Amino acid sequence: MKLGRGRLAVGALAAALAVVLALSAWFFLARVPSPSGFAVPSEAGLNYGFPHTVDGEWVGTEWLRPSSSGESWDVQTGPALAADLDFIQRHNLGRVMRLFIGLDQAMVWDPSQGFVGFDEPTLEHFGAALDMLDARGMSAVAVIFDQEQVASSGNFRFAALDGNHPAWRQHYLTAVDTFLRRFGSRRTVIGWDLFNEAYNSLGRDGGLPPPLHDDPVSPGYSNGAIHAWLADLYRTAKNAAPGAMFTVSDTTELYWNPDPDLSKYQDVVDFYDVHVYDDNPRYPNWRWMLHKPYIVGEAGASTANQHYEDQAINSRAVTYLLDHAQPAGVSFVLVQGRTFTTDRVSLTPTGTVLAGYLSHATIASNHAAHNNVNPPEILAAALVSDVRRVWRWLRA
Repeated sequence: MKLGRGRLAVGALAAALAVVLALSAWFFLARVPSPSGFAVPSEAGLNYGFPHTVDGEWVGTEWLRPSSSGESWDVQTGPALAADLDFIQRHNLGRVMRLFIGLDQAMVWDPSQGFVGFDEPTLEHFGAALDMLDARGMSAVAVIFDQEQVASSGNFRFAALDGNHPAWRQHYLTAVDTFLRRFGSRRTVIGWDLFNEAYNSLGRDGGLPPPLHDDPVSPGYSNGAIHAWLADLYRTAKNAAPGAMFTVSDTTELYWNPDPDLSKYQDVVDFYDVHVYDDNPRYPNWRWMLHKPYIVGEAGASTANQHYEDQAINSRAVTYLLDHAQPAGVSFVLVQGRTFTTDRVSLTPTGTVLAGYLSHATIASNHAAHNNVNPPEILAAALVSDVRRVWRWLRA
């Protein structure tokens, strides 16, 4: 009996889908990365940023610099960091934190050549900060470059990438090489973020206005120009510190895009650092999509209307992101938003959530969380992703 062309087409499609599902199941164990991408002292901690002064004043990416009187670090930010770390330790807020360096603040800068050397006291202060972490059994994810506060001495000079400042661009790489040859082997730092949210702060992903507006701004460079810069950064960093782990953090592509363009990152990172700001977060199926370890380096409620500063909203979002991290394969979560009061007297609701999570994070509960993986859900996501790739290939 002969089948019509339509029935043959349907049968062929059904057979193809069956093959895809079978292959997906067969590759399942091989392609799903281990949730334990890092050997970390705790499963969660803080996106700490940088200390304020002892009086709670904003310092930003100038926190390592000595003042004109030489007192800024010794009298203000150094003691503030020590006090914060002691409070974090006492109240069980985790033993891993994300710490912003803002490497430009340590640079001696020449208008024609760019970086020509480092300010030694500023680098010594960074070493002292790592010593403080070591003394308390803490680790850090350290952010090398940031572009948010244009007026800050620690802000990345984005004109280096405009094509008109080749010496600036090259000497930035020299600075990274010199810095990482000195600090890149410090075990205190379990991962280095080469550039905080580069495609947002240098490109167009974040929808930021061009310079001359209020911070934050973006010069709006193309993805190609940014990727070329990140590739140079990564090669330089790996050559200077071959044993270190590097990333470039992201807050748009990997969380909000259901079929993310991994070509932006996959050849310039050793692990993914995804920033999640969402009042009602839901983890994507990163187990299938990302073939390297991944962390949530900033976890909080939406940036819209600064909801992450609203303790009621932020604590709910953080609760979900912590409780579902292990089933989602996230190596660790770093909480965004204030977790303790400026005077270091008490925890906020967000801090209470984090401390409670860490207090109950036993080996048994971790084992149970790892076993909460839902294979049908993962296979379904894999099938959708594979079909999308085939469709793009057919249309090309």
